[in-house]
Amino acid sequence: MLGCDSDENCSAAIKVDHFIVFPKINELSDQRLLGLCEKYQVTHILPTRDGELDYWAKKKNMLKDNQITAWVSDTECIEMCNDKLSFFQEWADCVVPPIITYDQPHKEKADQWAVKARNDAGARINELGLSYDQACKYLDGSRAGDLIFQPYIQGREFSAEAWFSRGGKCYGPLLRWRNKVVDGESHKSTVFRNAIWESKVKEVFLHKSGFVGHCLAQVLVEKGDKLHLVEINPRLGGASPLALRAGLESIRWHFMEEAGKLTDVPEQPRFHDGLSLSKSEKTVFIGMI
Repeated sequence: MLGCDSDENCSAAIKVDHFIVFPKINELSDQRLLGLCEKYQVTHILPTRDGELDYWAKKKNMLKDNQITAWVSDTECIEMCNDKLSFFQEWADCVVPPIITYDQPHKEKADQWAVKARNDAGARINELGLSYDQACKYLDGSRAGDLIFQPYIQGREFSAEAWFSRGGKCYGPLLRWRNKVVDGESHKSTVFRNAIWESKVKEVFLHKSGFVGHCLAQVLVEKGDKLHLVEINPRLGGASPLALRAGLESIRWHFMEEAGKLTDVPEQPRFHDGLSLSKSEKTVFIGMI
């Protein structure tokens, strides 16, 4: 496995078989990209960062013409998921509705507010539990038009991960509680089963077409088991190694599909309930709770 990043000191550099410092994608011509792929014998590309998904989606056909496969969803789908206001509008009538999202707070709509960056590719802002007056202060800043405002809802969170074939068939989802979250990433997560929630989340994933490969959704469980869709990320997540170990073998399934063996991929994968992941000092532990 070859890992690439523009930062030679990134945490993944020591965790892959081989690592290279890659140019920033906004400085990368098609010719240079193909030259690097040829130099390092790259045949498949798996993007893992929100900010680069759209780039690889737009290069997917060009790469395919040069016998290189980019495992990434379609551009339109990625753009809908990156833009939180657009995401709310597109998934508003879904079986698990997203949290109501505004471009400015409304005093009569909530007592407490969450303020977030509108686009996931931008600098992260995630302020929770603000009063109406506190939330309004963000309207005066230089980034006012780049923010969204949501009623602040408290509850437990879980992630749901699934794999999509190139034909749009959904395999999964696997559910895991986000027991401990640091800077938006699960540092402790546990696989669990809930057939009703699994069915609903699968409908969420299939609500729009265009997903390809590994995708994850985040869901908030309010008191009384009321579900709220937080977001969908069409990529691997920080705790996705747990999903891979628990039976959502998305990378292997990619290769099986390319080899014409999609029918061998289980439509209802058997997941290891109770398997848990924890992170401590950049070390990942996976085992049964």
